[in-house]
Amino acid sequence: MAPLAAWPAEARRGLVGLFTDIDDTLTTDGAVPPEVVQALGALKAAGLHVVPITGRPVGWSEPFAATWPVDAIVPENGAMALVREADGTLARRYQQD
Repeated sequence: MAPLAAWPAEARRGLVGLFTDIDDTLTTDGAVPPEVVQALGALKAAGLHVVPITGRPVGWSEPFAATWPVDAIVPENGAMALVREADGTLARRYQQD
């Protein structure tokens, strides 16, 4: 993998959001380090949509969706999404068969 510095700034300006896995991507030894939450906040502050994705159940994901600086979390291997509404509440959106 090339370092981020090798990615031209002009190409990065076109980004509108970031999808990321949680386990072993945002976590270290099963925990989310504070600097990861700070980095998510920096992405939001830069105007990007941030959506972590996980195979874990919705009950595990809700506390993170409520406290992390993200637009949504997609748990249950994509079967649903916890989406932050304009008023800050979380809405459950389900994938229909």
